[in-house]
Amino acid sequence: MLVRVMAALMVSLFVAAMDSTVVGTALPTIARELGSFELYPWVVAGYLITGTTTVPLWGRLADIRGRKPVLLAGLAIFVVASALCAWSPSMLWLIAFRTLQGIGAGCIQPLVFTTVGDIFPLEQRARLQGFFSSMWAIAAIVGPGLGALFVSTIGWRWIFTINIPIGIAAAALLWGYAERKDQRVEARLDVRGAVLLTAGITVLLIGLGTGTESATPNWPIVGLALLLLGGFAALEWRSRNPTVPLYLLRHRVIGPAILIGLIAGTLMFGVTAYLPLLVQSVQGRSAYEAGVAVAAMSFGWPIASSLSGFAMVRIGYQRLVVIGALALLAGSVMLAAAQPNSGLLWTGGASLIIGVGMGTFTAPLLIVIQANVGWAQRGAATALNQFSRTIGGAIGVALMGIVLQRYVGSAHAPLEAREELYRGLHADFIALVVLAAGVLVAGIAVLFASRRQRLQARASEVASAGS
Repeated sequence: MLVRVMAALMVSLFVAAMDSTVVGTALPTIARELGSFELYPWVVAGYLITGTTTVPLWGRLADIRGRKPVLLAGLAIFVVASALCAWSPSMLWLIAFRTLQGIGAGCIQPLVFTTVGDIFPLEQRARLQGFFSSMWAIAAIVGPGLGALFVSTIGWRWIFTINIPIGIAAAALLWGYAERKDQRVEARLDVRGAVLLTAGITVLLIGLGTGTESATPNWPIVGLALLLLGGFAALEWRSRNPTVPLYLLRHRVIGPAILIGLIAGTLMFGVTAYLPLLVQSVQGRSAYEAGVAVAAMSFGWPIASSLSGFAMVRIGYQRLVVIGALALLAGSVMLAAAQPNSGLLWTGGASLIIGVGMGTFTAPLLIVIQANVGWAQRGAATALNQFSRTIGGAIGVALMGIVLQRYVGSAHAPLEAREELYRGLHADFIALVVLAAGVLVAGIAVLFASRRQRLQARASEVASAGS
């Protein structure tokens, strides 16, 4: 049964991970067919908003109801939404169904890692979390290539249709899993918090100008969004059972770790969403070549993740975080330096190095978060880790879209405005360099905070032994 459960978790993670990358390669083609280029960021952002805001809710629900029924519900939503995405007759319909699809994805990814944390002890968990992170990245390698293949042959709608049989197979494998029931906690779902968070992020992105031709911020709407988000934060701090355990941010190790996830989300989803646009519309290459460039990031991810899983015990997660941050910064600099005539080797190499950086520190960050909470909070804490990455991606991709739209907004055919597209994308990639530097700073903070924590623990042990 353990093998079957492991297979179910791997397949579940595979289908959610593949969908995160397969769409990016097809986006330029989808925009050409369905029109409304100004809505381009919302295909990704809409998915990430619900994928972000529902992650902590799913995590808390899993703590209350159990992992299996909640994960099955998430798979069902994801499969139904995938079928609807494949049917979409317009960009607006696609965005609506991608938003629904994000609700399912927001359940799958954190619940897989939470279940692994339940089944295995800490010693085995470190290597298995690295292995599952590798599975995520292996699926991400398949995604861009598969998206390019579908676009070039049977059509982009198949990038959603393929999710249906995979999701059904995952649910069938998981169906017979009998989890422990005595561990569930009694708590109430913070529905008000989830509503405030969803509304706040959505209104914020609308207020910043996402999806408009002028990409001009509407400051009263931004102010309303900040009020909603402020109300959410106040509610969560007072709640006994918060949807988002914000109190964990005060932990001197977990806080910087969550910040790294927040920034890394922008880098990861920003590359996935906008690198295909650079390769296809600026450099004039095919959808297949764009898929190769994006897949390079996913190729570097599993290699680095597997190595970090084995090296974590010997080297320590702190050093791995800093090493990964350095690789992330190097890849971002290469991407910002890309020219319209740069070869695929350069853009693909930048993507590869970014993937190596992501793969190096993803599993260590998850381990430190889980190691600092008990069972009853593990679902919410794991979800907070995923939450930080996806909220960074949602807001980051939308902001990158606003910057890009400022350069191409006046063009009659935005996808053909090669010079304007290049200047807008270059500005976006410069911003990624700054964010990567922020990851490095936060990684160093994790390193020193962890050292202080170990020294204090040893001092306490010595004092206890002396008394």
